[in-house]
Amino acid sequence: MLKWLLVGLVVFLIYRLVLKRPRYDRLFSPDHLMELSRGLGRAKEAALGRVGKGPPADPFAEGNAFVTSADIAVVYTVAKAGEDGHEHHVSLSHRGGPFARAAAGFLAAAIRRLLGVAEAPGVLAVSSSGVYHLIFQVPAAEEARFAARSVPELDEEAARALLGAAMDERGDLLARLGKLDVKLPK
Repeated sequence: MLKWLLVGLVVFLIYRLVLKRPRYDRLFSPDHLMELSRGLGRAKEAALGRVGKGPPADPFAEGNAFVTSADIAVVYTVAKAGEDGHEHHVSLSHRGGPFARAAAGFLAAAIRRLLGVAEAPGVLAVSSSGVYHLIFQVPAAEEARFAARSVPELDEEAARALLGAAMDERGDLLARLGKLDVKLPK
């Protein structure tokens, strides 16, 4: 009897472990990319409205952060980088804990495409806390044009095309993946 109780406990623990692991099937779907494009449009607009004001106390309330149905938290901020333009920063994290490099690379490539900066120099880096950071610069001469350009709302066909492009481009971003050492306040 004790043997079967132990076997049952082991099976239950394995079952719980499997359920807690992040599932990425939703993340790599056209529906998720359509959702990402809508949220990114609102976040970009809110972040551009806060340039020079410092980080918001609650980015979710301010509108420059959102959580997707695949439990991906996206935070968009813009910092003034002097006369050279603005530095744009999109943070990506999985609400359940750390998430896979391939998933982060895919999302970063999709976001670069959605924002129209796929050809612009930028970097994808992972922090010591497991949060991925997409950072790119918008030159001062192009700021007004970038701000006026809206994030396209995708339909099913456009989302499928973006899915393929992001899958192809994630390797380049991941090959140059940087590291950030983020010191969190205690």
